[in-house]
Amino acid sequence: MTKMGKKEIRAEVKKRRAEAELGTLHENSRKIVETFVSLPQYQNTDLLLAYVDAKREVETRLLMEQAWKDGKKVAAPRGDGDGIMHYYYIEGMDDLESGSFGIMEPKKSCPLCKEEEGLMLMPGVAFDEHCHRVGYGGGYYDRYLEKHPDIVHIALAFEFQVFPEVPFEAHDILPQMLVTEKRIIRPEETSERTLEEIGRRAKVAEPVLRIMGTTKKNEVLLHVADALIKEQNYILGKNAKDVEIAKKNGMDPGMVDRLMLTKDRIAGMAEGIRQVAALPDPVGEVTSMKQRPNGLMIGWKKVPLGVIGMIYESRPNVTADAFSLCFKAGNVVILRGGSDAFLSNCAITKVIRTALEEMDIPEDAVQLIEDTSRETVKAFMQLNHYVDVLIPRGGAGLIRSVVENSRIPVIETGTGNCHIFVDESADFDMAIDIIFNAKTQRIGVCNACESLVIHEKIVDAFLPRLKARLDEKHVQMRGDEKACAAAEGLVKATEEDWGREYLDYILSVKTVKNIDEAIAHINRYNTGHSEAIVTKDYANAQKFLNEIDAAAVYVNASTRFTDGYEFGFGAEIGISTQKLHARGPMGLDALTSGKYIIYGNGQIR
Repeated sequence: MTKMGKKEIRAEVKKRRAEAELGTLHENSRKIVETFVSLPQYQNTDLLLAYVDAKREVETRLLMEQAWKDGKKVAAPRGDGDGIMHYYYIEGMDDLESGSFGIMEPKKSCPLCKEEEGLMLMPGVAFDEHCHRVGYGGGYYDRYLEKHPDIVHIALAFEFQVFPEVPFEAHDILPQMLVTEKRIIRPEETSERTLEEIGRRAKVAEPVLRIMGTTKKNEVLLHVADALIKEQNYILGKNAKDVEIAKKNGMDPGMVDRLMLTKDRIAGMAEGIRQVAALPDPVGEVTSMKQRPNGLMIGWKKVPLGVIGMIYESRPNVTADAFSLCFKAGNVVILRGGSDAFLSNCAITKVIRTALEEMDIPEDAVQLIEDTSRETVKAFMQLNHYVDVLIPRGGAGLIRSVVENSRIPVIETGTGNCHIFVDESADFDMAIDIIFNAKTQRIGVCNACESLVIHEKIVDAFLPRLKARLDEKHVQMRGDEKACAAAEGLVKATEEDWGREYLDYILSVKTVKNIDEAIAHINRYNTGHSEAIVTKDYANAQKFLNEIDAAAVYVNASTRFTDGYEFGFGAEIGISTQKLHARGPMGLDALTSGKYIIYGNGQIR
């Protein structure tokens, strides 16, 4: 097929526009706008830089109207001679007048927009599958973006404007994505280039943190904690938008709870950071020093891991937790949160980076990957030349994907199918209080109780009392045959229920003949997280502690205590369910490695 030149492409698009039905163009414009306003880039911006559509282009006026409804500022471009273009604020279509080439432009009375950050609509006649662009020939937008590199720029186009290939130059500035009525197209190398830059910046910041003294690190952490409280209304405002979108999209209540921030939860985040500041600094600690027969003194010294990558889902508090622990342990952190919490994560990261800058610390000690696409996540997992260790924190699917696809060493954090075994000697009141707390205090967390195991000798007496208490929170109980016979209103459990993390007001109930059967059941279906026994029998308690294979094993206490804050670690970066390097709540020590230090006085081999 003969390649088309720019002149031919412009003529072909003009022809296709003329042939298109106006009704179809309007409907497709509406679809494009609907997709665009769902993008995190739109939701996170306060300023839309938008050209006014003309000559059967995508109807950007629809988008401008939506931006005004959403409380955003809107600015439109005007050519000011000699190939120079500026943006001017407009508050409605009445602020426009016919300008160059018959295109509507802001009136000369409109105020100049001087902001360096915003979201720009990048016009174009045609595009290809790699986001190369054929413009209208003036070069206005390339010149503007060269002077304003921090502005996010996205193009809108109808599918008939997308060609297999268009002519381009190496210096052309590509849109960061192209939105049509059917799909979103991204440049092939955009996410990788962005990740390369993030990786390079992390490596530049890493030596600064590696040698930073404890006093300075603590001062910075306390300043960050204060900044989170100071900017809590800003953070809560962004979080409220995330929650609104999540509810509109039908997110499960348990996941919404994970996503939601409150003043108390922000206060908890800040307190976690203060606790980290108060903890002993593991970096530089020499844990052993032995003299060899030849006189060499060989010791082991704790050192930072380096650059840590975090991939996590709908838990915006992880953003602050991960930063504080990594920073105190002398590590740089690169964060990739889920799209559900995009605005919240951006807000928290912005507050932290600003606080770092105020303390003359490289703000790239923490970076957030703002592209939440799966392609970018996969590319991030291959960044082993910049990232020293990768920690996933979220659902089973996320963790499995990271473990299976990463080239970077992974510390696996797990889902929580946590059990409580009520032994035949258990105090009923204690057991009911523990189960009620572990199941209902927060349903969307990994240390919530999801599965109940009851000794068959007490099930008839115990289960009706427990059900009456759990009915206060409308907990659905899914039981085996004996459990269903012991209390009214239970749903018959399936095999799938025994191993499921519900993150909801649902609890599976299994009856067993003895502690050996209980231990066998729990070890078969648990996820290695947290397991508990309620008992008065010391021998059974010790047997349970010894034989249950999990990161945390409790006697007569709620599984909800498996948490870095509750264990005295301050914030936690995750709860490891693997056995290599770290297990259980991961505090500062888990974020260090070590090196041998050797003192000699001239020894040779």
